[in-house]
Amino acid sequence: MQEADILAETYWDTVTVYRPFKDTLPSGESVFKSGTEGKMMYQDVPCALSSHSGGALAQSSSTASADTSYSLFVRPEIDILENDFLVISRLGKVIEALAGAAERQPSHNNVPVRLDNPVV
Repeated sequence: MQEADILAETYWDTVTVYRPFKDTLPSGESVFKSGTEGKMMYQDVPCALSSHSGGALAQSSSTASADTSYSLFVRPEIDILENDFLVISRLGKVIEALAGAAERQPSHNNVPVRLDNPVV
């Protein structure tokens, strides 16, 4: 058993990956499709969504927020690119996110993500 196989045993979540693309309508008009209208690259791939930051307080004069950084861990052969749209299923909840540039390792890919809806 390889290290990637051992790590994959800890992946309890799943992700569906959509890649943005440019399309041409029958009228000849070019349109950009993103989000769930993008091209589905992977469906229900095992993954692990992890919070690697406890949150950094950002306060303005009227509001305060604690932004938390998240990472998505997938097997090394899953090629998630920057700006891919992710639909993550975690503990019965659906979470939508945008992918950052992946850190690629022989055993896994570590993809920073920005959640569209910060409820996990």
